[in-house]
Amino acid sequence: MSIKCVLFDLDGTLLDTSYDFSYALNLLCDECNVPAPSYQQVRNTVSQGGAAVTRLAFTKDDEASFEKRRQRFLQIYLENIALHTQIFPGLQPGLVELADKNIPWGIVTNKPTDLTLALLNHFSFPSPPKTVICGDTLSVRKPNPEPMWLAAEQCGVPPAQCLYLGDHPRDIEAGMNAGMQTGAALFGYLAADQINNLGQANHVFRTPYDITNFLKACFN
Repeated sequence: MSIKCVLFDLDGTLLDTSYDFSYALNLLCDECNVPAPSYQQVRNTVSQGGAAVTRLAFTKDDEASFEKRRQRFLQIYLENIALHTQIFPGLQPGLVELADKNIPWGIVTNKPTDLTLALLNHFSFPSPPKTVICGDTLSVRKPNPEPMWLAAEQCGVPPAQCLYLGDHPRDIEAGMNAGMQTGAALFGYLAADQINNLGQANHVFRTPYDITNFLKACFN
């Protein structure tokens, strides 16, 4: 089946947000006078969300204390949301290819809307995404297929002609559940021992350059 639309997960696939997650957690740890986890620990946890990242440093907090830490972490992250974040190197020419060929593309992420839009406001893409579906856009989120179906509908393309790219097993599961073609971004945030869990994807991309080369081959 030909590809007429490309959808991206956000963190770990389209944008490398790991440094700003780590920076925000370091600032919180400094405030609380606790040791900060390593960057690699944070990177391997980003795809699990803000609570999981916060838990790396505050494993012994009771529920009420932890929730305060989590909220403070999110506040710090929002204040510093695009200090170091960038489009994954090598992916920009692929986005240019989508713009040049007038191929609709979009984002389906479990990141909350407020953080997603605040982050995207710092970026100018070769063509704007036709859809941005966030973790709170609907009452369900990935791996449920409904966010994927909504993204396809907003792009005007049947799910079977959409390619969904993600770095986490739930991304591949979500794409499969929606009847989409799937691509695993091995350069994302999974630890090396978890990469095999992406093996069900239709396509495997070890670097962002591989995605760009694949898109150029698809649309030329």
